[in-house]
Amino acid sequence: MTTRVLAGAGLLAAVALALTPTVAASAHDYLVQTSPASGATQTEQLDQVKLTFNDRVLDLGGDGSSAILRVTDASGKHFETGCPTILDTTVSAPTALGAAGAYTVDWQVVSADGHTVSGSYGFTYKPPAGTAAVPGTTAPGCTSSKATPGAAPAPSSTASTAVPTKASSDGNLGLVIGIAIGIVALALIGVVILLLTRRKPPTES
Repeated sequence: MTTRVLAGAGLLAAVALALTPTVAASAHDYLVQTSPASGATQTEQLDQVKLTFNDRVLDLGGDGSSAILRVTDASGKHFETGCPTILDTTVSAPTALGAAGAYTVDWQVVSADGHTVSGSYGFTYKPPAGTAAVPGTTAPGCTSSKATPGAAPAPSSTASTAVPTKASSDGNLGLVIGIAIGIVALALIGVVILLLTRRKPPTES
């Protein structure tokens, strides 16, 4: 009986430990901070829009071309003035805003797990009277991007407009499950050690 218990516990522990990295690696990147913040009122001219994620953003071409970061007003004009820059967990793009009003930030990046995630959020621009307004352009400010909006390796994940996004719940859930599996594995190993130490030698007749 003891031998069977030990064998079963060892097998369960091995399976649990093998599954832990798989679960942890399945979570997509998600937004943890944006500048400007979602729903914020910006009163000063911007020089960039910056997104910060929970994990490393992949720079597939080494030049930021695998990411998309666009800033548009209600009419659809673009106010990003260059291509995205990817630096570890952050993605930024140079920006100069136009007239006062509502603006939308649309983004798409390649997550650390190799999947493409995307989303958007809005903010309001209310500069002081007399502030010069940039006219904006009808075409995106970055013309060298190799990424295609909405075209993602399956399966893809689309984030909501809030920060943190819905993907953050999925990522946190994966992390919790991974930790739980690790705890179970350690507990099973503890049971094995306890059974081994409590075994008594056979009584001599």
